[in-house]
Amino acid sequence: MLRANLCASASRGRVGGRGHGHAATRASRQHVDGRVGARLSQPPSTRNSRQQPNIEEMSVDDVLFHGLRLVGFGGERQNVRRTLNIARFTSHYGPEPDTTRDILRDLKRDFPTIIFKDAMMTFNWAKRYDVEHVLAGRWGYGEDYIRDKVKEIARCIQSYKPRLIVLDPTLFHEDERDWITVDGVNFITEEFRQNPSPDYYDPKSNSCGLKYEFALAIRHPFCVWIRGPLEAGKFHDKTVYCGGTEDVPKDKRNQEALYFQLPEGKYALGDSAYKGIDNVTIKREGQTKEVKYFIDRALNRQETYHGRLEKFDILKQRFRHGNSTENKKSLHQTAVEMVAVIVHYDLKRRPLFEV
Repeated sequence: MLRANLCASASRGRVGGRGHGHAATRASRQHVDGRVGARLSQPPSTRNSRQQPNIEEMSVDDVLFHGLRLVGFGGERQNVRRTLNIARFTSHYGPEPDTTRDILRDLKRDFPTIIFKDAMMTFNWAKRYDVEHVLAGRWGYGEDYIRDKVKEIARCIQSYKPRLIVLDPTLFHEDERDWITVDGVNFITEEFRQNPSPDYYDPKSNSCGLKYEFALAIRHPFCVWIRGPLEAGKFHDKTVYCGGTEDVPKDKRNQEALYFQLPEGKYALGDSAYKGIDNVTIKREGQTKEVKYFIDRALNRQETYHGRLEKFDILKQRFRHGNSTENKKSLHQTAVEMVAVIVHYDLKRRPLFEV
């Protein structure tokens, strides 16, 4: 009976007890997002809320529409300017809809059992890093399913890292002298309670953390090297780059370190932490203004890349996953490399500024 009365009330056009007919309905639509005069958009091809969208057939608009619908913005609430919808989308998922579609299509090709909702839940987990109970309420799954599924899809995305993020000599021209910029980044984590050690102490954040080394190609728009995780307090950036400390002979150092990956006559640019390394150029007295400006701009570009990584709360917040030291490190590496792959896809459409 109550349902019948509600339906009858709706058919008479009453909205919240104020007004009648189409005028009230129109006013409700106009003010639902605090904006008057929102224009209706044409529905994309796959807007059937009762069916799981077919990733292979989805357009950018489909990804935007269904992605927003999954986090509470139904069709009527999307009747706003496109820039606002995209801002809402990126606030929940990280990349813009076009980049998201690119990743989704590759995932569907390589991992055919992936469905749209689960993939978007993983993006949301990486972007917002909410606890499982919050995700359970938002996505309508149980905590156990969410816990396993986001890690599974995160590993699928991570699996693209060896193919996409690689220091390939053929990427560079023969006359390029300065190939890369290099820097270390510390990400905060919960304490390693099963293996407590001052080695994990990160002096930058006065907290526990893990260190990663990133290198960007200077003349090309991509990250080409990631190494980690390493204990944040145990290894200096210079030690990581060189594969060992200065008192260790070069032939006894870790030959997989970035120092040994640069051909003779090719250089990296770094900050003062890399002082004294023969194939790293840093700012110093006697350089021309043009050279100092070039180094500054290149290093600022690297920091911009780090900022893109830390737009994902899974890297910005204190990492809490893992039930052992090795498991925590493994899961954190998955998170870092997953985000790096997402950012790599986005750099194809929104590259960093040129040096």
